[in-house]
Amino acid sequence: MLIEDEFKTLYLNYRIKEIVPFLKKLKPKDKKEVVALLKKHIHKEWGHNTISLLAALACCKTKNEFERLAPGYFSIPVEAVEDLFESYQPDWLGESYPFLREFNYLKVLEWEQKGFLQLNDESIALLLATSIFSNDNSDEIVFTFPVTLTSHIWFLFQYESDITAHYGERDWKKVLKGLVESKAIDRSRLLQESLKAVNLNVSKEHNAWFLELFAYLEPTDKEIVELQDELLMIFHSTQHSLFLGILKMINQIITDSAFKTEDFLYAATSLITLPTKNIVNALLVTVEKMAKNNPQYQEEICLLVLPVFLNKDKALQIKGAKIIARYGNPESEKIQQHLFLYRESLLSDTKLLLEKFFIEKNESEIIEEDVYQKTSWYISESIASVETIDDFIFLASQIFNNNKTYHFDQFLEAIIRFNSELKKEHFNQLEPAFNAALKLKETKGLHHLLATFFIHYGLLKQEKKSQVLLTAGSEFPLLENWSEEKTPFILKAYHQLLLDILELLKQNKNLPLLCVPDCTPCWITVHHLVDKLRIYQQQNEDPISMDWQIAVLRVKKEKLDEAEKYAKEKLNKKYFELLNPVFDQDYFRERYENVYLEGNFKWEFSDRKIYRWNGSEEIPQLLISLENKSEIPVNATFLDYLFSSCRRVYNHDLIHILYTAPYFSGCIFARKYNETLSNAVYQYDIKGNIEFFNAWMKLDLPFQTGHYLFLSAGLFNKDKTFYGIAFEVLVNKAVSEDFELQKLGLILGKMISFEWAPVKRLADGLSGLINLSTRHNIALEKLLIAILSAVEKPVFNLKKLLELYYEVLRQNRTVSDKTVHGLLKEWEKENNLKKIIHQIKST
Repeated sequence: MLIEDEFKTLYLNYRIKEIVPFLKKLKPKDKKEVVALLKKHIHKEWGHNTISLLAALACCKTKNEFERLAPGYFSIPVEAVEDLFESYQPDWLGESYPFLREFNYLKVLEWEQKGFLQLNDESIALLLATSIFSNDNSDEIVFTFPVTLTSHIWFLFQYESDITAHYGERDWKKVLKGLVESKAIDRSRLLQESLKAVNLNVSKEHNAWFLELFAYLEPTDKEIVELQDELLMIFHSTQHSLFLGILKMINQIITDSAFKTEDFLYAATSLITLPTKNIVNALLVTVEKMAKNNPQYQEEICLLVLPVFLNKDKALQIKGAKIIARYGNPESEKIQQHLFLYRESLLSDTKLLLEKFFIEKNESEIIEEDVYQKTSWYISESIASVETIDDFIFLASQIFNNNKTYHFDQFLEAIIRFNSELKKEHFNQLEPAFNAALKLKETKGLHHLLATFFIHYGLLKQEKKSQVLLTAGSEFPLLENWSEEKTPFILKAYHQLLLDILELLKQNKNLPLLCVPDCTPCWITVHHLVDKLRIYQQQNEDPISMDWQIAVLRVKKEKLDEAEKYAKEKLNKKYFELLNPVFDQDYFRERYENVYLEGNFKWEFSDRKIYRWNGSEEIPQLLISLENKSEIPVNATFLDYLFSSCRRVYNHDLIHILYTAPYFSGCIFARKYNETLSNAVYQYDIKGNIEFFNAWMKLDLPFQTGHYLFLSAGLFNKDKTFYGIAFEVLVNKAVSEDFELQKLGLILGKMISFEWAPVKRLADGLSGLINLSTRHNIALEKLLIAILSAVEKPVFNLKKLLELYYEVLRQNRTVSDKTVHGLLKEWEKENNLKKIIHQIKST
């Protein structure tokens, strides 16, 4: 019988007893045939079973080949495997942990003793680590084979394994400590290997477990001194959570004559700048004790402490200042010079403690100036136009890959401009662009709309239709049918624009598109728009309605008197009147509700019920009152579409809409806020929100209610990136005349009062504004007054805000605001607030 037929017979009839004798008689070429059968059938017609496993074990040439063919087994007949090993052992067997882990450590060692395999060190560690969880008797595991205690047990410290796990009462810490107590293994080596394992820096869990093991063994002061080099090495780890435990141990041996003070000071230098308060606090406790016992290192310790003044935590600064005041020499030039570098970061109480260290200067040497210089979030640049057909073809190849928003408009203008010049060879060159458009068939939004337009245009213009266009034509709707009942209103405005542009193309009219920006990110200068309108005037043509509306919405409102004069010189009355929305301040007020134009929407708090599989919970939320209109007026304008609804519009499309009507973006932000940021517990699309907010900041426009609420959510946010950009925005805007600190403060205060989010994150961020500049100190005081005035009751961590307020009063040399002063009288009843309130009242 052929090998293939014989193997199939055994496999399909599940003849386990006959498989090993069959495998033993196979020659190398027969084994190749079996492997080919397994590869062909095992993942298709056949399932995994004992026979397939044994066949793979006997026939596979490499570990990887075996693990690919036999990954699905659940139990392995030990007797059959051993029977096979009597005559054949794969040379890769000792390296295949996925196979070996199906057996216990003792069984595998037994096979090694018999010469069936040669284990590598990592496999030994992995097998031994899990052995105590499958065997009730740990003594049997460690004492059966002498090699376990002489060699194998130390591999646990060299490789990442499941030693960190525990199963009920079974725990490697207890086993190892027991072995030390029974003197089965050397205690000194165990302590040393534990710290070496930490310094391998394999993983957080691994590092923490071995440090816990070290502490669990309760090292004596003498043992800690002997291992201080290994302990100090851990300070170079990226896992900061280890440092507290190390500092605690170091504290025990500071006074020991063998303690290496210099080495410690060198290793601990970076700890003082960490943001984790409890680590910095523990370090300060340690170095203070060190300074007390080692006068020769007092100056070095004072220099090490100095970076703590970059931390705006009052308690840490005061503790650091007390160390320097107590152990530092006021006449030390080193301390004076280095301390001078931190003078702008010192809090008021810290300055008092350290005033004797500041060298008195002549008045002529003292330069008082506000060092902060406001920088632009974004610098607008001119946009290069599409000048040639080659430029257009290049742009077309990229237009569907989420590029700059103005590429959308440039693309449309270029099609109009080169419409009559496009030849057969140009359409051949546009083939990659049509392919890119076709890939968007399953998408939605503006890119799908543009793809539909482009494909429709190609089918209209190309004489002999390419296969790509024919395929795309069957996958996409007709352009006139693109807009459906569920299509967001705002996208229907862009749909109307493209329909009108297609009609212009059918008429072969070569007129400039008015809505194309000429300055980044989306601005149109009046002079540029006037020059385009002159072309319409010369040809006595009317602009496309939606094109004209978008154009005037994008006009940058600066130097309008000069721009109006230029427009009157170049345009007759009919075409000049098209610019009325730019020059007439009341133009939009007469046509739309003021609440949408200025974005002053009402907002209110409520409780939102969240249902879970095992119950429900109520969480606080803050929502902006917005109407979702079900219909729009006949001959609706772009702003009618915008103000009706932006629901179900996401990501890049939102930025495009923002850059279409930048002055009226309050409603867009309000809807985005309601959908993704209205409560602090469940927030969505954080990455999209960051991009959206950054896009808004590039416009450098005054904030409206939606923007302030968006910023407020960021100032409380758990996401570090969003939180960071929110405070960057606050730093940038706080000193601007058009930024309403009172409005932002009111929102933040109400959020705190309603317990919308914890106070700590906000307070920590606000501390970064202290001493950034004189103007920021003044702005922070105004903001804190607004926040505190809106807080209706003492809440958890209110003390942090009061401490900030006290500090900024001291820095600004002002007294407490009357409204806040009245609230302080009520809050003074709270025990944890008495001290700070008394300090504020004393300023």
